[in-house]
Amino acid sequence: MQIRASVDIGSNSVLLLMAQISDHHFDILANESRVTGLGRGLDDTGLFCDEAMVDTFQALTEYKLICEKNKIDPSEVIVTATEASRVASNAQSFFQKIKDELGFSITIISGLGEAYYSTTGVLFDKNIDSEIITIMDIGGASTELIQVETKSQNIRSSFSMPVGVVRMTNWRDKGCELENLQEVLSRFSLELSQVKTNQLYCVAGTMTSIANMLLGHKDFIEEEVHGFQFEKTQLTSLIEKTEEYTPEEFLSLYPFLGKRSQTIKAGLKLAKNVLDVLECKRVYVSTYGLRYGTILAGQIEEKYVWTK
Repeated sequence: MQIRASVDIGSNSVLLLMAQISDHHFDILANESRVTGLGRGLDDTGLFCDEAMVDTFQALTEYKLICEKNKIDPSEVIVTATEASRVASNAQSFFQKIKDELGFSITIISGLGEAYYSTTGVLFDKNIDSEIITIMDIGGASTELIQVETKSQNIRSSFSMPVGVVRMTNWRDKGCELENLQEVLSRFSLELSQVKTNQLYCVAGTMTSIANMLLGHKDFIEEEVHGFQFEKTQLTSLIEKTEEYTPEEFLSLYPFLGKRSQTIKAGLKLAKNVLDVLECKRVYVSTYGLRYGTILAGQIEEKYVWTK
């Protein structure tokens, strides 16, 4: 058996997955998540802010210790970064600091790379038996939609919209949340029309958090969240119930949210609007995704590495 680890540096969270892998086994040794908000304020400055970089560096410091405890050198960990890192002009210098001080080598992947590895992760779930599925990944700075043939893993359609929960929260603070959201959805109306579906398969922290909220948990219980299915009407009811909630009230009722309590209201609105456009009635939630795809692949293919 081989022990592998992968880290996904997103626009809102930093995730670690470590597993013992063989042809017939996949045993998870560590599965960690830290909300660092790396994409906060990015649209205004074009830079990672100091506070977000400190939080991200701290998360990776903790992950370094976990890796070393399991005899994995940080240089062997598959570390990917996504939309916020494609935008921030100080991403490369920040990642060099991480490599120099912590030993992690970070690869910024393209939108196509995100789609490919997220699909690989989602389809690791052998309970998915539909021939064609549409996957949604709501991140901090972007939302990916992927239509894929499950047996061949052939991606029929994939696109990334520049709207995520951190961006939506920033827009709300400026009073232009719905206006900007509708502009993005209108800009991608053709692509969205081509992936309409009755059931959507959703990954990443916003949708897994919404599932955990619908389950009524105060702690995050992954084994119950993974594979959980809910109707759009349940999402609508949750939005109506929490419409006037402050981040503090979200955190009090759902302590597992942690820093995600700052962005979950934006996530609820974004999810509902996309489901409406896709005419989707039902959601299947997967806790698998990008970090599962990269750890299964064992490396990042050169064609998926982002270049300016």
